[in-house]
Parts: sequence; structure tokens; C-alpha cells
Amino acid sequence: DEAPGQAIFYVCKKSLAALQEKLKKGEEISQEAVNELAFPDAIADEEIMVPVDMRGVGQEFDDVEQMVEKLGAKGTAEAFVRAREYFDANKDKEPEEERPKEMT
Repeated sequence: DEAPGQAIFYVCKKSLAALQEKLKKGEEISQEAVNELAFPDAIADEEIMVPVDMRGVGQEFDDVEQMVEKLGAKGTAEAFVRAREYFDANKDKEPEEERPKEMT
């Protein structure tokens, strides 16, 4: 269902917003904060999950663990923020009704 080349990953909207805020303020990013974002098993069912396009990261990784290993917690948080911005930019000019949606 994804457009060719899309690399959609879902993250917790609230966790992403919290990480964006911490990055803006130059605060420390913990491994736990990254885990909360990337591993939704630990969050409440009613939390909203938002799509991000991992092509925005600029490098390929097999999984989040590999990202953290190479980029550290802060770098991984920044990568997810870039992935969200990339998704929002809709570089493929995908029609809105066909784009991945937020979900719980």
C-alpha cells in the first residue's frame, strides 16, 4: 500500500513532540525517551501513533537499535524528527487520501 520508496514507521505522537521540545531546548535525550517513541508496546493503547518517513533520516538502518548504536539517543531523536518533517513535506506529492494516517 506504500508508494514506491516510502519507508513508513509509526511513532508515538506525544513522545515525538516531547523529544522535539527537548531538542529545541538543548536538553539531554535519554535512551528511555527514544524507546518510548520507537517501541509502542510500552505506551497506552489510546496514544496516537503518527507516520514518519524514514527516508528523511538520510541513512539506512536495519532497526532502531542500530540507529541508537550509531547515532546515540540524541542523534536517533533528531533522525525521527527529520523523518516526520520528511513525511509532512510529502515530497512524492501523494494525494492526501492515500497517505498513511495517524492511528491509535
